[in-house]
Order: sequence, then structure tokens, then C-alpha cells
Amino acid sequence: MSSNPGEEEVFRLTKFSTDVEYEFAMKTRTFGKWPNEKYYTTNKLQYLGKYVNSESWGFGDSRGGAENFIDETGKKSKIIYDYDGLTCFRIAKGNT
Repeated sequence: MSSNPGEEEVFRLTKFSTDVEYEFAMKTRTFGKWPNEKYYTTNKLQYLGKYVNSESWGFGDSRGGAENFIDETGKKSKIIYDYDGLTCFRIAKGNT
């Protein structure tokens, strides 16, 4: 099944490249079963720019993490992963 009108496909990325620009949104729908799940959002995608680095803290159920980005104007963005696993990214349009 493809996306519904108004939905964009997003991905649970775990590896980022420093020479690629990314966008972020929280997923609103999952289709399929693991390991072939597809993720979609109706939320507006936020342009982040290029990947800088990752952060992680804590352990067990208190573990957390974030991804850091910087855009062409120098604006820094930190995306903190949510507990429910809704945090998704995709390569920004025009970067494929």
C-alpha cells in the first residue's frame, strides 16, 4: 500500500551521512509488519540541514538519544528521540 493523500513516507534512520541534508517528522501511521514496516506522516516535515553528530545518555529504560544538524544559515537543530519510537527522518528533497 502506498501513502494516502496528504501523507509523506518517512524512515527510522539509524545511520546518517555528513554530506546529505535531512528532514524530520514524527510518524503518524505504520503500515505492514516488522521487518517490512513502512512509516508515514501527515505532519509538516522540518528541514534540518546536514548531520553533525549523535548523542546518547542513560541506560535501560532511561536511555535517550539525539541527532544534531546544521543548516546552510548556521542554524543548529537537535532532534531528541521520543520514547514511543515515532521519531523519523528522510533525505531532503533534491538530495538524492
